[in-house]
Amino acid sequence: MHSWAASELRHADLGDTRRKKRLIRIVEDLVGQPGESVPQA
Repeated sequence: MHSWAASELRHADLGDTRRKKRLIRIVEDLVGQPGESVPQA
């Protein structure tokens, strides 16, 4: 299942697909908890 973050970041070239997957996960976590700090999200 593609998330909105995956759709938005589909053209991001980070040199490795693992980096892209991690970025998508981080963005989704931050959006899911906007009031939290980065480590807590």
